Amino acid sequence: MQNETLIIALTLVAVICSLALFINWSGYKHIPGLLNIAIGFAITSAGLLLLSTQQTLDPWISIMLANGLVLGGRVPFLLGLTRFWNQDASKLPIITTVMFVLAMAGFFYFTFTTPSTIGRIRIFTGLNLIFYASYIYIITQGMRVESKMRPVASINSSNGSFLALMLFGFNAVTELILMYVRSDAPLLSDDEGTSILLLGAIFSMIVLAFAIIIMTMDELALEHKENSIYDPITSILNHRTFLEVGNRVMGIALRYSKPVTLLTIEIENMEEVVTKFGYKTGNEMLRHFSLMATDRRRNEDVLSRSSYKEFRMLLPGVDEEGSKVVIEKIYKALQAEQFAHKSSLLEIKVNLSSVTRREEDLDLQQMLQEGEIELYRVKMAKQEPVNVT
Repeated sequence: MQNETLIIALTLVAVICSLALFINWSGYKHIPGLLNIAIGFAITSAGLLLLSTQQTLDPWISIMLANGLVLGGRVPFLLGLTRFWNQDASKLPIITTVMFVLAMAGFFYFTFTTPSTIGRIRIFTGLNLIFYASYIYIITQGMRVESKMRPVASINSSNGSFLALMLFGFNAVTELILMYVRSDAPLLSDDEGTSILLLGAIFSMIVLAFAIIIMTMDELALEHKENSIYDPITSILNHRTFLEVGNRVMGIALRYSKPVTLLTIEIENMEEVVTKFGYKTGNEMLRHFSLMATDRRRNEDVLSRSSYKEFRMLLPGVDEEGSKVVIEKIYKALQAEQFAHKSSLLEIKVNLSSVTRREEDLDLQQMLQEGEIELYRVKMAKQEPVNVT
């Protein structure tokens, strides 16, 4: 009777936690992997409930289908984690799928050919250990890569990730222990080892659901911090951060009596590309240009996207002659690295102005205004008719 009560509790927990994860996905669909995680969790939960029907339903349902759902649901869950942590190149989902197929062959053998509950438990435990190790690897690898690729990630909390790692490590140890403690009695019996297994399943479901939701909140907090510093499309500094960093650059330049040059760059054919190919292609062109400009700048140079189609680059220690060299590099790069769209190459046309100031004239706001005026002059000069004599 004790285990029957635990199974009822397990059912309620499975339903509530599965709904919570689907609601979590529906609210934050832009975060990759959440749908796979919710689906995998729900499938595994359904399998655990079917396992409790052993000796009351046909073995094809209570053993084969039940174990298939429990272990098969871990594959989309793993796939969801790889997408969440930007580990799409990982081969672990394919490897574990192959192992899952082999495990199902083992379940068939120990159910119909040579019936053995202990044999099924060992297969179940072994594959679970492989899945837990895969989860831990994907999360730790993802956290390591994120800290390198996303600077804000190194200072952002990862409470959900650490909670998930502790849970998977704990489950791996307890699964191994229960493999030797648990008897071959069905879940409906009042066996002590089976009761511990059911309690562990309830605990794991609750903690795992909380861990995934907290991971989602951590990602949202990270996105918020990134968007307050970086431009979400090009991943370079936004205008607000550019002003903060630029004022520090001005202070250093004034202290050491160094010149500072401001480049104001406008993508001239942005509207044309968006009208013809759409905003997605326009955003890809912006990313292409920002990457190209980033590769041509020094570590101390400050590059930002200041508006829809405008970029600014602050060059500390660069005078008029030096700015001409930088401008020439940008124009040469635009000719050499044209933007590839499907099967054709699109030329990125730019209007570019340069303003250089020294010592008492080092005022960032004034330079920004002068940069806009110079940019306007450059555009007007292009539109003036050429007199042919």
